Amino acid sequence: MSKLFREAIKLEVQEDIQHQPVTFLYKGRRVRIAETLKRWRVAQTWWKSPAEREYFQVRIESGTVCELYRNLLTGVWYLQRIYD
Repeated sequence: MSKLFREAIKLEVQEDIQHQPVTFLYKGRRVRIAETLKRWRVAQTWWKSPAEREYFQVRIESGTVCELYRNLLTGVWYLQRIYD
């Protein structure tokens, strides 16, 4: 089961030197990422508006799996999904 957010939630993310997320701020709490499970990129033109994203499926310290992405055009991070 998972919760896919209709509108991805904008996040404040601390990255390492390779632009992988290390921690993120969610609901006022700093969440530490324990491991990256998957990493992939998506580049497409959608209705004449380009989209380039780098996705990360991560496991946080509590064991919950989350899907984050970084908009490669703006550098802004988002939370897309939380897996139960």
